[in-house]
Amino acid sequence: LSVRQKELNEQVQSLPFGKKEPRAVLFFSGEPVAGPRGIEPAFAGRVMEPFQKMVAADFAYRWHGRKAGRGNSQSESHSRLMLSGLPRGSFGLELTAVPNDDLFAEDELADSLSHVTRVVDASVRSDEDFASELTETAPRVVQSLKSFLEVIAKGRAGLRLESGDLRSEMTPEQASRAFERVSATQSEEETVSTTGTFKGVLLDSWEFNFATIDGESIKGKIVQELSEDQVIDFNASYFNQECVATLLKTTVSFRNGRNRVTYQLQDIGPSPAQ
Repeated sequence: LSVRQKELNEQVQSLPFGKKEPRAVLFFSGEPVAGPRGIEPAFAGRVMEPFQKMVAADFAYRWHGRKAGRGNSQSESHSRLMLSGLPRGSFGLELTAVPNDDLFAEDELADSLSHVTRVVDASVRSDEDFASELTETAPRVVQSLKSFLEVIAKGRAGLRLESGDLRSEMTPEQASRAFERVSATQSEEETVSTTGTFKGVLLDSWEFNFATIDGESIKGKIVQELSEDQVIDFNASYFNQECVATLLKTTVSFRNGRNRVTYQLQDIGPSPAQ
């Protein structure tokens, strides 16, 4: 047995970390759950909707540039999840990707599920961990996270969320504190215009770079409403030229006093001097 134990430990140590899957399992405990036997259907319905919205918002923010070349209308379905199983333990809900013909969609959805799991876990740990995890998180993900935690906290439920190798757990008391933490996070949006030099858009990542006349370097994503043809035209017409960028500026304020500012490019036009 000791030899077998050593072999198994060596196998575990050799396993690669960071395994991702287009699948998530949510195990619930607490008042809405009767052990492994069942869950209140109203609670299950309320908690699934904001979770799906979190995943969809992250998927759109992370992948809509690559989706553009593959057809936006079809790609909107690639972040959809379907209830595919009811794992036992405490009562679980297994969610998996809706089948589709896109070779990349499942891997992209797995990335989004991994990121959502990390954001949920950070909201449980501390103000600083939560603020740090939001560096690459769309504001709409935070809005849906608040709704997700509200359902769990008000239902006096516990949660164990698993996706790939990642896991996040919270007791009912921790869920209440996480909800308070996320609720104290404020998001403010405004449209601003600034003059400077357009440094281009990377079509692979859908990210832009803009240098203002004051020497500030602004980086961010392209808004989802812009088509691939419009972005290609921006590169052709304004690359390395002085112009005016119209940006959606989002300021997220955390409970610990930390602020995070992100930008999304909405439009580019000629500068008044031209």
